[in-house]
Amino acid sequence: MKKSTMKNKTAIVLLLLLSCSYAFAKDTNKPPVNTEQNGESLPKVVTIDELLRIVREKSPRYAAALSSIETAQAEVTAADVLPNPTLSYGRYQQTKGKVGTQFDGPSQQQYNVSIPLLVSGQHGARVDYAERKVEVAESSVEMDYNQIIRETWRLFVQLLAGQQRIALLEKSHQELQQLKDIVTGRADAGAASQYDVLRIQQETQSMATRLESARTDVVGTTGQLGVLLGLPNWKPDVSGALTPLGTPADINKLWQLAEENNPAIETAYRESIAADANIEKAKTERWPIPALQVGTAYTDKPYGLTTYVGVAVDVPIFDRNQGGMARAEAGKHTAILNRELLLASTHQELERAVEVLKRRRETLANFETQVLNPLTTIRQMSEDSYRFGKTSLLELLDASRSRTEIKSNYIDLLIGEIEAELDAMMVAGTLADKAKK
Repeated sequence: MKKSTMKNKTAIVLLLLLSCSYAFAKDTNKPPVNTEQNGESLPKVVTIDELLRIVREKSPRYAAALSSIETAQAEVTAADVLPNPTLSYGRYQQTKGKVGTQFDGPSQQQYNVSIPLLVSGQHGARVDYAERKVEVAESSVEMDYNQIIRETWRLFVQLLAGQQRIALLEKSHQELQQLKDIVTGRADAGAASQYDVLRIQQETQSMATRLESARTDVVGTTGQLGVLLGLPNWKPDVSGALTPLGTPADINKLWQLAEENNPAIETAYRESIAADANIEKAKTERWPIPALQVGTAYTDKPYGLTTYVGVAVDVPIFDRNQGGMARAEAGKHTAILNRELLLASTHQELERAVEVLKRRRETLANFETQVLNPLTTIRQMSEDSYRFGKTSLLELLDASRSRTEIKSNYIDLLIGEIEAELDAMMVAGTLADKAKK
């Protein structure tokens, strides 16, 4: 009885130890936390150069785009593999009749090996086509990379503009607070009405609401940047100057660059080359694949051994890969049409981008000269006029509101020109080169 009790206790202890070790193993086998995706190892403040480097090196979205190249390279590996030989085995057993009429002995066994021979160039054509598709995948990834850069840069500009807009509204709000104190003091002294006090209070509160809205816009744009890069928990601040990039508005020069660097045009060109390789592959597939056959057969009681060598091949009477040739020819025709369409649409898009850039650049220059530069003088004049009682509070508030709107419009014009420059560089294919500098 005591031995049975001891055995039970020992079993319980072993079970507890096993369960503890299993729980410990589960804890130690937990997947590691991706600190980059959580934004822990990324900088809190970034310039545009640092941000674009993060796109290349740490963005899961760009890494996902790169994986398509690995998929295409896997197809090269698959195309380079030779077909497997076939091994067959059979046994003949004497069941009826006189022994020796079919073969000597009660049974006969045979082994055969069939080895496919790619003698018509199928192997090389398959590998060449797969390699051309890798080149297509590489240029497609470059095209995706340019689109990520374009959108990342746009959001960076939006964040810079948002920061400047917040600083502008904070300064305007501070000025209204100072003006509110002045008006309140004048009202206490009987030099201003309660209407003026209520009016300045309303204007100050309206500016505070606008400031809060601008801050919310920055928070939203920051979230968009994290989602775009696949780093949703990363919410950086940006650092830099909100100034135009200096992209030339020369249509001829930009088109020459586009023909050499535009990843979409390069992708279409590589698609055409891949289509030619597919036609060559289809031509080799028209020929049947012969199989070298080697075998042996033997009997027992009495023992006898024979060997066999032969060739098996499909007879291409009906199927000569007409379907594969037709698909390859259609693919080539489609690639040519797509390339011609892409060239025409890209040129048209470049003309549009350059025209927009010229207009936005001209508008910005005129605005700076005619509207922005006289703003300081106008502000001083309005404040002096109110101080000496020549204008009312409403006119002063209108002048203050007008200054804020002018500066806000200037920020919008800067955004418009920079985005027009990004569009022109995107079409010209120089966006990635600009990002690497």
